[in-house]
Amino acid sequence: MEREKGENLLQLIDDYTVIDLETTGTNIYTCDIIEMSAVKVRNNEIVDEFSTLISIAGTLPSKITSLTGITDEMLVGQPPIEAALTEYIGFLGNDTIVGHNISSFDLNILYDSLLKIAGAKLSNDFIDTLRFAKHCDIECGNLKLSTICDYFHIENNQAHRSLSDCIANHYCYQKLKELYRGRNVHTKL
Repeated sequence: MEREKGENLLQLIDDYTVIDLETTGTNIYTCDIIEMSAVKVRNNEIVDEFSTLISIAGTLPSKITSLTGITDEMLVGQPPIEAALTEYIGFLGNDTIVGHNISSFDLNILYDSLLKIAGAKLSNDFIDTLRFAKHCDIECGNLKLSTICDYFHIENNQAHRSLSDCIANHYCYQKLKELYRGRNVHTKL
């Protein structure tokens, strides 16, 4: 039987790819991807980046433009999701994926998009830094990426732009690894 979605891990790893998406909304079933980025990490250092805007049919909701700074004009002439997704999945390869709140948002959108467009399944294991942070000794009010960045004094000058969020999340994961209080850091949970 072919494996479906990857496993949600709580592990300390040194090689991974951080992902982030920007979308037209928060409903995973109806939103469109407007930006996708990833940073490849080897031995805890960023070694490669991928980032692209995505053309969409229609116009962006004003609240999304206000949040991300992405405008309709910026999406004109960008690749369609079909082309961008193929390149993006190729960049991810078989890496463990790291991202913030990806288990309930980004991965579901990617999984459904890949299945619909290419008939393929995304089965990479992943580490959700939102879940990971719950196993660390930090007291910062909430566990939003921006709050965790503030807690660790990590700059994210372009919050809600996917490449900037990937880079900031990489540094957050590095800091969280120092505080992780799991009993067996290599156990898949």
